[in-house]
Amino acid sequence: MRVLHFHDAPRIHGGATAYLKQLLPQMVLRGHENLVYGLDEAAEGLPDTIASTHFQYQRPTSALRRRLDFHYFHAPLAEHLEKWLVAQSPDVVHIQNCAAFRSTVFPTIYKLGLPILMTVHDFTLIDPNPFGLDRSGITGGLRTLLDRRSLKADRKLVFACTKLFLCPTLALRDGIGFPSERSRLQRLPIQPAELLPLPTDHLRIFFAGTLFRSKGVDLLIEALSTSSHAALQQATLQIAGSGDCEVELRQQVARAGLTARVKFLGFCNEEQMAAAYAASNLQVLPSRVPENSPLTVLEAGARGRPSLASHAGGVPELLPPNRGWTFVSEDVASLRRQLENLAGDLATLASHGAAMREWVRTEFAPQRHWDDVDFCYHELCP
Repeated sequence: MRVLHFHDAPRIHGGATAYLKQLLPQMVLRGHENLVYGLDEAAEGLPDTIASTHFQYQRPTSALRRRLDFHYFHAPLAEHLEKWLVAQSPDVVHIQNCAAFRSTVFPTIYKLGLPILMTVHDFTLIDPNPFGLDRSGITGGLRTLLDRRSLKADRKLVFACTKLFLCPTLALRDGIGFPSERSRLQRLPIQPAELLPLPTDHLRIFFAGTLFRSKGVDLLIEALSTSSHAALQQATLQIAGSGDCEVELRQQVARAGLTARVKFLGFCNEEQMAAAYAASNLQVLPSRVPENSPLTVLEAGARGRPSLASHAGGVPELLPPNRGWTFVSEDVASLRRQLENLAGDLATLASHGAAMREWVRTEFAPQRHWDDVDFCYHELCP
């Protein structure tokens, strides 16, 4: 069958984009024809055989205009999307991420009678401000109220239009409140990886992700710079990724005198990521926003590297006390205490990493996942 994959930000590496790039070849192997529709920019790295297009959003200068576009019906997007749907005639639409323009995307697809399947990658359907935008100042209260009103309308629309929700964590499935008969737990696919010995000389921290404020990398840098713990003062940090906070983060590192201990890797390909994981013994994810089933936690676990992450979203489900550690979200003191404890007890990293690796191997088997997705397509479009 012909499957249209919709993704609102295919240019952002990691997360839903990484998942989509794994999904496409697997569905070809199962006899499906893939189509890709993106917002803002075209998806990169797709095979030439895949028909794809994207809607180029004209960014407004007015915050009000942006809110109206994102949270109400945006006619230019609806026209572009409908024309492409009619021309390509997909049998089913698989939505990866759609945090903005939901009031346009879902009804446009639904109007054409196409079944919608959604892999839910985040908590944006219960978070009125998922991007962590500043809501302080005189207008902060009003903007918060408008965020909540928009979210309520979006949830009603998404629930009405979508036939099936696939949720990588129980926290996501149960926390968002999907209709029970239309939501399923489906763990993400994680490829097995070679187990390499963990470095034991000092704490070697690794962060991988987009360098946006929501990821909280500044909190991690602050925790390192404000600790007087001797073992933690020997710790090093490698940061993989790019984003609009990169310059600010580099400046923070320089001000804190951490230049010799913190290295920015930029965007890393698969080989470079494997090398960075191998050089680490702890993966840290200090997100300000609830994470669903973060790939870095799972990919690190597949390599026997345990994780420390914010206690929010689906993270506690992934990192119980025998597999990893959590800290109070946005609490630098809590993060610093955990890092100091681990820096002084490196032996515990190996045991937690081994437990995490075994759990990922059994619960996140790739072929089972892809077979389940294929089954869902046939279920929605016999």
